[in-house]
Amino acid sequence: MFDFVYKNKRFVQILLAFMVLPFAFVGVDSYVRDIGNEKNLATVGGQPVTPQEFENALRGQQDQMRQMLGRNFDPAMFDNPEVKQQVLDGVINQRLLQAKATALTLTAPDAQLRRTILDVAAFQEDGKFSEQRYDEILKANGLSRLGYEQRVRAELGQQPLQDALSRSAFAANSQVALYQQLTEQAREVQVATLSAEAYLPKVVIADAKVREEYDAKPDSYRAPEQVKIEYLQLNQAAFNAQISASTDELKAEYDKRVKEFSAPEERRASHILLAVEKDDKGKPKPDSRDAMKSEAESLMKQAGSSAEKFAELAKAKSKDPGSAAQGGDLGFFGRGQMVKAFDEAVFAMKAGEVRGPIETDFGFHVIRLVDVKAERIRAFDEVKSQLETEVKQQRAAKLFGESAEKFQNRVYEQGDSFAKLAEELKLEVKKTDWMTRTQVQAIAAGNQKFAQTIFSPAAIASKRNSEAIDLGGNSLISARVLEHKPSAVRPFEDVKAQISVQLQRRAASEMAAKEGADKLKAAASNVDSGLVFAPVQRLLRQGGLPGVNAALAKQVFSVDVSKGTAYTGNANDTGGYSVVRVIKILEPEAATGEKLKSLGQRLASQGAGDVSNAYVAALKDSIKVVISPAGNLTKPASNDAPSTPAKS
Repeated sequence: MFDFVYKNKRFVQILLAFMVLPFAFVGVDSYVRDIGNEKNLATVGGQPVTPQEFENALRGQQDQMRQMLGRNFDPAMFDNPEVKQQVLDGVINQRLLQAKATALTLTAPDAQLRRTILDVAAFQEDGKFSEQRYDEILKANGLSRLGYEQRVRAELGQQPLQDALSRSAFAANSQVALYQQLTEQAREVQVATLSAEAYLPKVVIADAKVREEYDAKPDSYRAPEQVKIEYLQLNQAAFNAQISASTDELKAEYDKRVKEFSAPEERRASHILLAVEKDDKGKPKPDSRDAMKSEAESLMKQAGSSAEKFAELAKAKSKDPGSAAQGGDLGFFGRGQMVKAFDEAVFAMKAGEVRGPIETDFGFHVIRLVDVKAERIRAFDEVKSQLETEVKQQRAAKLFGESAEKFQNRVYEQGDSFAKLAEELKLEVKKTDWMTRTQVQAIAAGNQKFAQTIFSPAAIASKRNSEAIDLGGNSLISARVLEHKPSAVRPFEDVKAQISVQLQRRAASEMAAKEGADKLKAAASNVDSGLVFAPVQRLLRQGGLPGVNAALAKQVFSVDVSKGTAYTGNANDTGGYSVVRVIKILEPEAATGEKLKSLGQRLASQGAGDVSNAYVAALKDSIKVVISPAGNLTKPASNDAPSTPAKS
């Protein structure tokens, strides 16, 4: 669809990311108390990066992945030390940019800060900024006005620096054309696969060999540390079912907020777009501009007042690929959703009127106003369901807030049992069977701190309730260890069959690889190899084929076929071996102007990312970054290891 939307709300979205739900930081005070004695992970320009700051960033990444992947989200992915290190590096990089912005005296004036906060929808009632709502939301998130406003001012101060970096990269037309040619080039191939399974019957593994493997690598067969726990969880969802709202209450809420339920005027328009050619600097070419303007005037006369004729001309002449096939129809849209000139024209027209040429950055438009939906107030019955949901959520959030403080205090005061608190808050105490660290973490929606707390020596030894841990999304959890089973090497008899299968598959893969390499050599020498090749297929640089993994695909695109068919081969991802007959190079079709433009934008975006990374790396030469032992997340921390400056 032809897209005129030009307003960028990304900054405000980032600002609000940490306050989407009320009470996102319930329990932070107790958390701060607990980590007060922990070592900072790093310092940037002398300012510490605290464990709390890292935990908040990590939780933010987990929440994003959970929203993206839904049921496919696996909290175990955040057990990876490399992932944790990347999150910490991101926090440090943001600190570096913030420090540079401060050094350059890039700051937001009071007027800009005020305007930004006034525009945040979360702080508004009836479309206007509410001091009371502002204070309530900040309080619910454990923030002061001063702290929040300093945070917003810092983000605004960084924006000019980040904008400059993002606009610093560009892609020349020759680069874009070469990139398109290389990335879309393909190979015509045939694949022959030697399956590891075919060699399994030939493999015999002696018991002595299995025992030898076990004795050589006993830690490979270690059972993970496990616990049995009981836990109590408080979340807002539990209150939603307990709350009701009468029709009279909802009607009173409707009357109070009736302005929010006004549906603004919308208009439905069709258009014919004539694109103007631009020079290397992105400016319209005069000859093309004059020609397109003249053609637009001609099309306007041809269309006249006929809707059918207008649609016919749009299908034939419009350069908007999204709407041309629909006769130029753009559907209904509100005021301000289109670029200014187009918007002003549409909202000054009468239904059935044709107007043009209207010039925008996209070219010249001939516009036909199809229909007008006048502004109206949505009836109570239309929004009743929405109001009921909102009222229930607000009341549930209030109940959650009132219960959260009690939950936090009682799990500590009644540290040897959840029974009384569960009865008081009408919650269910749950008990588990034996669980690993990852399984425990999954109970807490992937919260790493929960698993760390439960598997800590103190929790295992005391058998007492943990602190109330905030899981985000208005949810608190506390647990205590009932039984603990330390990590231990599993007995040989328990893993004997598993080791035997592993050794069998390893030997079968080695046999497949050896025979595959021999057959590859024979095929390359024009000797009958006995290989059975699949039908001819097209292998793209950006995509694989069954039996062809990334490493083998790279080999395929490296072989020389200038003298005819060539062969290459390698192990595949199923443990077997694949031989590829490379027949010829398949050149891509020439890209259209729109496609090259899109590729150019992608390359420029990638280049801007590289520039930003290089700039941040260079900042480490002037702003001292020190990673503490606790901040070396890819290796075990030691209490006596010296802190080391980060290398750029």
